[in-house]
Amino acid sequence: MANLSSLVHELRERIAASSSSPPNNGDDDALEIRFRAVLPNLLNAYVVPSSSANEREVIAVLKLISHTAKNFPGVFYHGKASAVVPVIGRILPFFAEPAFRSRHGVIFETVGTLLSLLRTGERDAYRQFFIDLMLAVEDLLYIASICVDKSRITESSRVSLKCFCESFSEICGYPALLSDLPVCSKPNDGPGILIDLTDKQRWQPFATWIIKLLSKCLTEGTLFVEGLINASFVSAACTLLCYGDADLHMACFDFARIIEGVIDYDIVPHENLIQSISSILSEDGEGLPVFRNTVYDSSIGGCLHAVHSSCPDDVVKLTAADLVYVFSRSVQRTKSPELKAALCSSYIRIAKTCPPHIWRPESLVYMLCSSEPCFPLIDCFRVALCILGPDRVGGRTTNDSSMGATTSSEKGIESSRVGKKRAIQDLDYHKIKRQKVDEEILASNANVGVAGKLTDVIKCGREEEHADSMRTSLLSFVELLEPLGAEANSLKPEVALTALSMLCIAFCKFPETTLSLCIFQKMHAWIPWICDKAKQGSSITLDLSIYLEAVHSILLLRNPLILENTLFRNKGDDADLIPVVLKLPWKHSLVVTEPYPPWKTKSLSVQVLSKIGPSLKAESYLEVLDLGLHDEAEEVRMEAVISMPVIVLWSGLGVLTHMFRRLEFLGKDKLEKIKKILPFSLGFLACLYGSCSAVDAVDRSACKFCLNIENDKPSLTVDHLLQGFWCSRCDRRVECSNEQYSKIIHPPDIEIIEIDVDCDFIHLQSLFFKLLYDESSEEVQVACVEMIRRILIHGPRAILLETRSEWIKCIEFLLLHRTKAMREAFCTQIPFFLEDPILSSLFLDGEASNKTKEQKFLDKIKHALAAAEDPQIFETLLESTSEIMIAVDIHSQLFLFSLILLVDQLDNPHVTVRLTASRLIHRSCYFHVKGGFELILSKVVHIRNELFDYLSVRLQSRPKMVREFAEAVIGVETEELVKKMIPVILPKLVVTQQDNDQAVITLYELAKCLNTDMVPLIVNWLPKVLAFALHRADGQELRAALQFYHVQTGSDNQEIFAAALPALLDELVCFLDDGDLDEINIRLARVPQMIKEVARVLTGTEDLPSFLRNHFVGLLNSIDRKMLHTENLSLQKQALKCIEMLIKMMGSNLSTYVPKLMVLLMHAIDKESLQSEGLSVLHFFIEQLEKVSPSSTKHVISQVFAALIPFLEREKENPSIHLNKVVKILEELVLENKAILKQHIREFPPLPSIPALVEVNRVIQEARGSMTLKDQLRDVVDGLNHENLNVRYMVACELSKLLNLRREDVTSLITGEVDSDMDVLSSLITSLLRGCAEESRTVVGQRLKLVCADCLGALGAVDPAKVKCFLCQRFKIECSDDDLIFELIHKHLARAFRAAPDTIIQDSAALAIQELLKIAGCEASLDENVAASTSQMLKNKEPLKVSASGITGADDNSEMRRGHRLWGRFSNYVKEIIAPCLTSRFQLPNVG
Repeated sequence: MANLSSLVHELRERIAASSSSPPNNGDDDALEIRFRAVLPNLLNAYVVPSSSANEREVIAVLKLISHTAKNFPGVFYHGKASAVVPVIGRILPFFAEPAFRSRHGVIFETVGTLLSLLRTGERDAYRQFFIDLMLAVEDLLYIASICVDKSRITESSRVSLKCFCESFSEICGYPALLSDLPVCSKPNDGPGILIDLTDKQRWQPFATWIIKLLSKCLTEGTLFVEGLINASFVSAACTLLCYGDADLHMACFDFARIIEGVIDYDIVPHENLIQSISSILSEDGEGLPVFRNTVYDSSIGGCLHAVHSSCPDDVVKLTAADLVYVFSRSVQRTKSPELKAALCSSYIRIAKTCPPHIWRPESLVYMLCSSEPCFPLIDCFRVALCILGPDRVGGRTTNDSSMGATTSSEKGIESSRVGKKRAIQDLDYHKIKRQKVDEEILASNANVGVAGKLTDVIKCGREEEHADSMRTSLLSFVELLEPLGAEANSLKPEVALTALSMLCIAFCKFPETTLSLCIFQKMHAWIPWICDKAKQGSSITLDLSIYLEAVHSILLLRNPLILENTLFRNKGDDADLIPVVLKLPWKHSLVVTEPYPPWKTKSLSVQVLSKIGPSLKAESYLEVLDLGLHDEAEEVRMEAVISMPVIVLWSGLGVLTHMFRRLEFLGKDKLEKIKKILPFSLGFLACLYGSCSAVDAVDRSACKFCLNIENDKPSLTVDHLLQGFWCSRCDRRVECSNEQYSKIIHPPDIEIIEIDVDCDFIHLQSLFFKLLYDESSEEVQVACVEMIRRILIHGPRAILLETRSEWIKCIEFLLLHRTKAMREAFCTQIPFFLEDPILSSLFLDGEASNKTKEQKFLDKIKHALAAAEDPQIFETLLESTSEIMIAVDIHSQLFLFSLILLVDQLDNPHVTVRLTASRLIHRSCYFHVKGGFELILSKVVHIRNELFDYLSVRLQSRPKMVREFAEAVIGVETEELVKKMIPVILPKLVVTQQDNDQAVITLYELAKCLNTDMVPLIVNWLPKVLAFALHRADGQELRAALQFYHVQTGSDNQEIFAAALPALLDELVCFLDDGDLDEINIRLARVPQMIKEVARVLTGTEDLPSFLRNHFVGLLNSIDRKMLHTENLSLQKQALKCIEMLIKMMGSNLSTYVPKLMVLLMHAIDKESLQSEGLSVLHFFIEQLEKVSPSSTKHVISQVFAALIPFLEREKENPSIHLNKVVKILEELVLENKAILKQHIREFPPLPSIPALVEVNRVIQEARGSMTLKDQLRDVVDGLNHENLNVRYMVACELSKLLNLRREDVTSLITGEVDSDMDVLSSLITSLLRGCAEESRTVVGQRLKLVCADCLGALGAVDPAKVKCFLCQRFKIECSDDDLIFELIHKHLARAFRAAPDTIIQDSAALAIQELLKIAGCEASLDENVAASTSQMLKNKEPLKVSASGITGADDNSEMRRGHRLWGRFSNYVKEIIAPCLTSRFQLPNVG
């Protein structure tokens, strides 16, 4: 024993030392070895299950084992099964020893500690032990049934249980490390534990603690044992209720509650458990049974709540009558709040599930008469009123203009269902079970003599009858609740006031009923009585807390119908009594009932005070506020502090001065909870200060309080404020609407007056900084940080300027604060420093530094990043930077600077920082645009340019950062990133290299990244460089770039420009890298001048039409491909401006490109978003065409008419905003070209009769003159053969109208025998048949086919013998190549080229013409304009070594003569439109 004493003493010292210093593993190992040597002897000597064992010695050893297992698990080999299980097996039989019953708690703790050790050491052994525990419970149920049957047990017979066989069989092959089972516990027939359970004094406690062990395993090792539980075990555990004593009952109840929470499938016998609970609760005829006490009832309550809330609706219906039968009596007699709450919760679910005749709503009224109130009954009343209808029970008020709160609780009552679990057995047998029909429930109370005066309960099956019955009962009961009437009716005043208060709280959900108004008025009528009681003595027996809560519920309604003039806000004699009532918690000792703690009444008094409003005198209620601020209970002081802004919200801004005067006192409070709540009050008071009229109108804000009074669960005032306080300047990102909240409170308008000079905002700010820098409490500091925006935004500018150094110090302090919570809280506040008045006040412009205020602000973050060492500080600094990016516009300089700060950390040595930086870049960009960073990079030009410049400079010095940016942010290799950067940065580098040594270094680094040399790199991007230099409008920069290329390649200026010419022109005209509209317009205006400079270098002249003749087609194609057919609307509009610019530069060559221009302009007119710009360019095009080539107008007039008629046809139904432009175009075509277009004007259809077109229609009609039907049909035939699809469709529509209008004349023409008439009809039918065979690739083509078919039907049956129909013209098979080429171009390809509906078809035709002309030997010299322009070009110059394609001219004289002959066969018009194909460079796409 001496050795044991020294060991125990050493153990104590070691445990004490381990809490203050790190453990010494060497000492622990030595101690563990010594314990392993001693413990077996102790176990064998003292821990032997027997009634004769020494209790003191056994318990001492068990406590030693428990402490050792907790602090030195190595003694038990860290949970090895062969060490732990035998020790547990030695201890378990003590649960069956009656002599140790008083020490079972210590034994349970020891076993629990060993089981926890086993769970961490050997999971499988722990699971097997749990299975054995479940099997033991099933065996115990059998033993219990035997013990109940006295006939099966004699005095000499003994009952023993062999259990835990599997757990011991798994370790039987291993030696017992610490101890084996004693002989008395070893069975003779194999491994296990043998326990004597002969009578109930043995098996009942053993069963109790076994079930508790199971509950412990379920609670602490849920994940280990969840899948092992089966239905038979759960049924056995719950069935033990029928055999046990109070302890076993409570163990079973707790087990059922736990099993409901951890198992997600339905194996709990809900119905049996609920019926058992009902049976137990019904056994209290004259009083509670002996075994029931508060602890027992609380255990029942926990079980009932868990089981009833999760059982199926069928079980609710089957057990409803039993629970309702015991409901009233049990609620009134039990002392357990848990049981009361569970019974009320069950009643509520029964009410939602069953008809009213089951749950008897009238019985609730009688339960209010209990001397011990049950506050959960309030929820029962609310649900009953919702189901029966508040208007029917309470009576609808006649005032429809009231502004009462609307209740959403009625919604969803019927649909609310408790979630069902998976059932493992069929529940159909429930349907045939007889439902118990109980007698009428009538609550009785010995202290109440009023039962006879209440309306008798009437049996009824309909909700309406129950509602009327409950209404009658309530009206009768409420009439008895007068201050004096209660005593006259033997109802104690305290009971009456409590009952009235509970009804008041319930009916506040339905304020617009007659009964609600009656209850509210009676609440007010009790005030004089309460004051009289206070005058009679220092102690008041009534429960004032529930009364104040009811008054608070009324005041929250803010209903004019309820509160008008009289109720709690009048200015009469009762007005002075309300402060008296509110002071009672401080002036008198009060009775406080559960669930309210002693300080709750004072807090409720402060809450009522804060909602009284502006009617009472300030001194009266400010005294109550002062009492709360000086109260000893910290909860009361907290309520008083946070109620200060609420008082201002309810009473008006006039009391703001009084609130500010109390700030000095608040700053002296030392309690952490008070200091934690104080920053919130300061912040809300600052917002209210910002909304008063004393503040500058520009900076003034609007405040409101969004309150959700529909929530039945009471919340703290601070929670209400944090969720519902809204300031127009501080909470712009948060929406506060009537849909979200049931009540929105605005400060009374009448109270917006000038703030007194004593209301010193700077004192509030000083107190704020004092709390912020107080390092004694992190929570207080975090609360201060969360309120920074409210203090900062509403601070007057003069105070901001005066305290700017303090705010700058605050920024520096918080950016590098050692506490992560502080830094994270500051991340959410930092965007508010960016508001212009604040930023301008804190970071003044015009100081010694040339930096802007934005740069000065970001310097704070930059310096913090430079000073940081901890990766967590880096991460929060980057979070702050990201918040800045989110708060500002993407075009802001702050966005760009912040982005670069994040990019700068991509090579941080800490991996987490790098990951955070890349993640925040994506998050911040995605906040602004859904495409994220890549979309911003492609759309926001200045960000792309600045960022690429930043990266290019660091290619050599910080390659890791560039690589991380490429891989983590963009998702490409560094080489791919460099390829994206080069078009942006290389031109600038070349242009600026003369004055920037770093530029050449960067060029070499770029070439290195692409595995090439610098010279090929700059030569490949020559067009881009020259375009950039020309755009800079600085001749010196252009000369510097040309000189750089001359040095690197040896070429002169003409060679350089000649090599880059086609691509250079494309860069100058079709630029895509200027996002600003003004910049685009400026650059477009300079394009002609820049091209003139190029022409001057190459040809010595500035004749743009001649210089660009061979390039117009390519430029138009580039505009179409790069700009007009993109999804970017701004680029599409820029394309039209470029087309207009090219039209100006085409000059006399404009007629050559008419087909190409018409296709592009028709495409623009068809798109609604481009119609305005497209019509303007079309008008300009027609004007220019009239000037340079009037004869060419006739080739576009029909196509223009066909495109514009849809605008005019829509005018009658939906007036077009483009009508004026359309009319101007038509007037230009018709009025200005009457002489030239006389023949073609006759072919036009009559335009719609609208005032704007009167003159145009008159000219068309005059040109037509008098026309016979035959003449009209001839014109139709010509129109149907037009090359343009839209024109053919227009003519077909006019033909359809003509045939319907002159049906008889058409019939006469068809039936006549005149040959000339038949020729016209034959041509018409041939054209219509060709229209029916039209390819329907487009919508217009499909419509044309239908209209042509309708026209054929309108013509009727024509004698086929008279019709000369030639649907196809045979072509000579035997012909020369030149004849075939001429036929293809003249009759097919040129027509297709002119009439192409889109650029794809047009370019395909142009490619075919180009290749056919090559075959025939036609060269560019055939076009005299081309020959004239090329004669001026530079000759005999070696081009730069860049890729270029062209057509060689090595044909002999015969080939040239062949080409001349073919070219001469074409008409001048065809020559004009196919001339560009002589020099074009169309190629088939490479599909390989």
